[in-house]
Amino acid sequence: MAQRRRRPLFPQPPRHVSAAPEALLVTETREPGRPDEASFLSVSSLKPMPYRVTIPSDSNVCNGLLCFAVERDDAMAFVCNPVTGEKATLPKAPPPVGLPGGTVHHVFALGFSPSTLEHKLFRFSFSHFNFIDNYPVDQSVCTLGGAGGGWRQRSCHTQSTLLHTSPPVLLGGKLYMVTTGRTWVDKKPREPDGLLEVDVATEAHRTFPLPFGADEYHSSWDPPVNTFEMSWRLCLAVDLLRGRETTVRKIQFWVLSSPPLDQQFQEDDGKLCWDMCYSFYAGESYCFNQPRSAWFDHREMTLWYRDYKGLFKHRTKGRAPEPSPEADCPQCDRLLQLPPTPSNCQWHIYVGYRPSLLSPLTLAPPPSSWEGEEERQEFEHAMLFTLR
Repeated sequence: MAQRRRRPLFPQPPRHVSAAPEALLVTETREPGRPDEASFLSVSSLKPMPYRVTIPSDSNVCNGLLCFAVERDDAMAFVCNPVTGEKATLPKAPPPVGLPGGTVHHVFALGFSPSTLEHKLFRFSFSHFNFIDNYPVDQSVCTLGGAGGGWRQRSCHTQSTLLHTSPPVLLGGKLYMVTTGRTWVDKKPREPDGLLEVDVATEAHRTFPLPFGADEYHSSWDPPVNTFEMSWRLCLAVDLLRGRETTVRKIQFWVLSSPPLDQQFQEDDGKLCWDMCYSFYAGESYCFNQPRSAWFDHREMTLWYRDYKGLFKHRTKGRAPEPSPEADCPQCDRLLQLPPTPSNCQWHIYVGYRPSLLSPLTLAPPPSSWEGEEERQEFEHAMLFTLR
């Protein structure tokens, strides 16, 4: 169990952070015969952005930029700025190494280091069989903006595989991803669920235990956790379902005590210091394999949690943090029903968004550095010589 230590709940922002983060609604439109598109709306200001961009699948937020990618080995990622509508394609990653044959999953994450002022694109690749055997995760990294010298590869050893349904979160120059210890092998004990931290500047990684036990949910489940930023600190939204004959569903919000993380460690360097600050009851029903997300509205001091049936809205202003995870908690302040989603659309809330005018083109390599560009030019010259 994580160490608990009480800290001021709403500290001042770190120096390198210029504004409170916003939640960004990304709506993806997918129709046969047409390229997939994404449109954007700021949840905080409720203002739609005028641009739509053609996209692949998964994405994550890096301050004012969004990174989109697909899981195919030969696919390239690209970044876009929802404010300006600009987008740029990024270099293609090399094939992963050290993994067995069969299905390979990829998680892409765009990160920024305030200490080095560098943007880096990370790709984490892991085998579909990680649920059976603990194969290493292939970590490939590319420094963007013309200063990196291409992709670099290293093994990222974790006890559990990455939970690729939860987008990476960037906070304080570090990327955070949830790992799942779920196993498909009968009678094999569940591996510990955890939180993978990757330092963007050094590219080093560490894995920490989650601040609650795996006995809080069914052993065959992935950890029901969403990561987001709350008052410049990392927060975990945990959806717990307890009981057998009568189920009780509770949403807990665990907050990392205070930045910087290097000051959070106790004598045990493998644990972080967490506070379980808020929780509420969310009824008795639960639906599997449905998108979930959580975010914090800094203007209204309100926690939001999305599940399959609606939006839970819970105010924190004037509320004292709860004394312990076992303490009784209130019902959610308000449950908002979601409008029907069109059959050709899907949507998600991405957290940590800070609008900016940064051009994605500053991160893209010059055309001459593309893989295969030199061969293409040689072919064109040879073809012109042949046709003369």
